[in-house]
Amino acid sequence: MSHSPALLRTLAAAATLMSLGCGDGAKTEAERRTFGVAMSATLPTGPNEHGWTVTPEAVQLSVGAVRFFEGRVLLSRAPRFDWYSLIGGTAHAHPGHYVPGDALGEVLNVQTVDLLAGSDLGSANAVTGSYGSLELTLATPTAATDTQNLLGGHQVHVRGTATHATGATVRFDAAVDLPKAAIEGVRFERELKQEPGSVSIAVDLGKWVGRIDFATASQPDAAGISTFPADSQAQNALVRGVEDTSAYVVTWVEGAAQ
Repeated sequence: MSHSPALLRTLAAAATLMSLGCGDGAKTEAERRTFGVAMSATLPTGPNEHGWTVTPEAVQLSVGAVRFFEGRVLLSRAPRFDWYSLIGGTAHAHPGHYVPGDALGEVLNVQTVDLLAGSDLGSANAVTGSYGSLELTLATPTAATDTQNLLGGHQVHVRGTATHATGATVRFDAAVDLPKAAIEGVRFERELKQEPGSVSIAVDLGKWVGRIDFATASQPDAAGISTFPADSQAQNALVRGVEDTSAYVVTWVEGAAQ
């Protein structure tokens, strides 16, 4: 497995890293370690902000490199203006000043993940240290990484049914390709030593679909399925949901095999 230059520099420096501890001059060296990384989804729990209750039926995404950094995510004290509010969306929290810092670990596999079933992304090659954040890359799928063509060449595919409080129902099939494939500054704060465990990335699908007004989807086709036109509020809202770093809840699971 190849490694990014940033991570290789961190690993090379690990042998010489030290701290003064409690003033006794003891040296604490960073050590190499591995841990598993898995991804799954949490389902929407109620109507979204436009009154639509969404039942996902299929959710797949093409996951590329997952990198862990020491930099912590700080939120702005005051929210910045969000241009999306001009086209019917709702502003959400913006990350404030964020510097990734040194890379502490990475998984470099590219694969298609079925979020509703959950998937292991692989083992991270890493070092011990103070973790603050991660970066998730959504890769363009290929015939080798998406053998069943579930994604149709897109980074994200979502299919399901949305039902409005008025009784209206929309069966939808949508896809997303992000302008910038890397979702940066996802919070993950952990002092990681050699304890057994693994990382869980739970995608909050409620955040993905929370801003969508399904009334702006296309008219249904002969099979009764609507899509999201490129310039529609539905498509813009889905892209914003996928980009929202708060939709990715990263936790350390104690006791799992390394």
